[in-house]
Amino acid sequence: MEIQGISNRSIAQMNNQIKQKDNSNKKSFSSYLKQSISNVNQLQDQANQAGKDLALGKVDNVHEVMIAAQKAKLSIDLTAKVSNKVVGAYQEIMRMQV
Repeated sequence: MEIQGISNRSIAQMNNQIKQKDNSNKKSFSSYLKQSISNVNQLQDQANQAGKDLALGKVDNVHEVMIAAQKAKLSIDLTAKVSNKVVGAYQEIMRMQV
């Protein structure tokens, strides 16, 4: 049955294309977690490099070094808090009686 030039076959093809796009755009939780930890590590590396550059006299702006260090500290603190919440949620689930 065709309705305004659209056949069942073309609808099925469109559905398959949509499913393929949805699957390609989805990230797994583990890949999201790896990327987030990598970003935290990158901020820490930048702060360490900024501190070394300040100590060697390559950087005159102390405020930029402090901002980089504070960004790294905040990201590490947030990561630790999220980790603690995840562990707490896991422990709560394990205590549930089925």
